[in-house]
Amino acid sequence: MEVSKEIKVGIIAGTPYDTKLGVEYFREQNLKVFAEAVAASPEEQNYLQYINPKKLEEITLEKIENLKIKEAEYIIIYCNSLSAVLDKKKLEKLSAIRIITPLDIYKNLVIDKKRIAILAANSQSAAKIEKMFMQKNPKLEYVSAGILPIVNYIEQRVDPATIVKEYGLLEIISSFKKMEIAKIVLGCTHFPYLEKEIMKIFPEIINPAQEIVRQIKNY
Repeated sequence: MEVSKEIKVGIIAGTPYDTKLGVEYFREQNLKVFAEAVAASPEEQNYLQYINPKKLEEITLEKIENLKIKEAEYIIIYCNSLSAVLDKKKLEKLSAIRIITPLDIYKNLVIDKKRIAILAANSQSAAKIEKMFMQKNPKLEYVSAGILPIVNYIEQRVDPATIVKEYGLLEIISSFKKMEIAKIVLGCTHFPYLEKEIMKIFPEIINPAQEIVRQIKNY
């Protein structure tokens, strides 16, 4: 009987907790996972993205090399906002390894709806996600929210139901409903932490991690 080959992936995310969420998710999908974080906190990550992207690129290349030493076959940039800033093609050329990001998923999705909402960590990330969706959906309308405070509550391990109901997210989603949004994109890899609670009030969710797994297993 043929034994299926174990797939080894390297996860690079923004913060240690974000990285932990990625490791847990991809291990549940029967992948062999190694991981690195580029920053110690969401604030440090935001600083690198907005103020010092060159340093962010250098750190990311260093993390990729660490993961290659551990024999990772693919690199997953498991962070939407990192993906929005980093030059994936340049990183692939310099590191000689296949890199997959959530943005790769968005640019190939066809949405047969009029209007979607994007929940992102910051506006920079939301804008890049919109740009990716536009490639296959030029007439799609967007409502986007950069909600870094919600990311911080997740980093603090606040209960998902509490975050949704008591820290403004319920009101944001209610406004999406009033604007006749068809789907909500979880445009930050922290947000699957809230997915079950969000789906209780808005069941139409796009989580790019599911498609990343499918692509890796089909390579």
